[in-house]
Amino acid sequence: MLDQDPSTPLNTFDISGSGGQYRLSWPNLYIWANVSLCKVMPDLSLSAEVEFLSQRPNANASGHVLRRRVNLSNPSAPYIKSLEDEDESLSWKHIVGQLCVAATDAYRRGAPEIEMVGQIQAAPEGHWLIKPLVQVGHPTLIYGEGSAGKSWLGQYLSVLVHEGMSASGLEVEQARVLYLDWETDLHEIGSRLAMIRNGLGLPEHTESGIWYKYMTQGLSSDIAVVRKIVLDRGVSFVVCDSLGSACMGEPESAEVVLKLFGAIRSLGVTSLCIDHTNKSDVLFGSVYKRNASRLVYHVKKSQREQDEEFEFALFHEKANNSRLVRPLGWSLQFDNSGGAATFTRRDVKKTRLEGEMTVKERIKNYLEESKGSQSIADIAEALGKANTHISKELSANKDMFKVVGKGLYETVKTEEEEWAAQSVAIPPVGATEWET
Repeated sequence: MLDQDPSTPLNTFDISGSGGQYRLSWPNLYIWANVSLCKVMPDLSLSAEVEFLSQRPNANASGHVLRRRVNLSNPSAPYIKSLEDEDESLSWKHIVGQLCVAATDAYRRGAPEIEMVGQIQAAPEGHWLIKPLVQVGHPTLIYGEGSAGKSWLGQYLSVLVHEGMSASGLEVEQARVLYLDWETDLHEIGSRLAMIRNGLGLPEHTESGIWYKYMTQGLSSDIAVVRKIVLDRGVSFVVCDSLGSACMGEPESAEVVLKLFGAIRSLGVTSLCIDHTNKSDVLFGSVYKRNASRLVYHVKKSQREQDEEFEFALFHEKANNSRLVRPLGWSLQFDNSGGAATFTRRDVKKTRLEGEMTVKERIKNYLEESKGSQSIADIAEALGKANTHISKELSANKDMFKVVGKGLYETVKTEEEEWAAQSVAIPPVGATEWET
């Protein structure tokens, strides 16, 4: 028998977890239990899969004691007898009773109620894991046609989050990552992560530290297993690639999509969800995909034949509690000889994707690049739009454009832009040249 702390009662135990996945431990008895796959039966009783493990001297080498499906409302005598056969030195009837009551109460209670008493400070734009793409505790959805760079971006962001590395204009906090893959396999994802690490100049032989799971079922069907991984590995950022397969049902069905996002929400983590477009280049499936996501970005790509790089951009379509940001562009360059994939930020207005921007954004780009004010006719000719279309956009966006002469327009600079234009750049400490 292992030494016990005489100051702590033998029946003291701890419980952690949520959403039907719990872990109980009895520190003074050197045993613990995992409770999973909770299910409400027709008579409203609760059943679950229960696994007991032990570090006691008389347990077997693996620490496993017994795993069975148990009626938590009325555990059977044969089940308790099986535990006694494994280790007769413990009062299993009492331990099982504690587990059943605690797990049942936790499952039925769900998330605890919290009195809002002003302890949370106002944060209009929320807390960012990856600013300005992913907010902590909520799902971000990026979607686009096949081979648009969505998965590459998801893997790039996974590396940045794992490393806590801010790069290419993104402010990133560190977190443990789980990549759920319905699209490819471990070899392809592992190869891509290695290329991304090489492109970032990270050590080649260091483990990525990103947890990976090859998925074959819908997320809601496999949620207990995923929730256990999140709990066991301390994961707080999950990438779902991709939602169409994760639904494992009709993506047009509101019920299927709501069940999927309910499963994502039950993980209690930050998530990045990758999805596809339909033939009309709009988000495929139920409108609830968009409704359930906190931020939504449309990914578009430009690549010419034989190029060893391609450009892609994110066009911000939805934000619940932050501002819509201007399109974010990257180029992804492949160095096949060195096994590297390098992401470089690009100003979208200077890429082949400039034509994908909204008309008002293109007007702003044109006026900023032009020398002097421009007429409606000049703008229309440059953008290939009708005069009436340009006139409508200028009138509807007076916060962005102003009349400076008879029929001539310029952009309205924000306070930040005015300040930047009037300020003198100061070189960083130790710099020998001015940065431009």
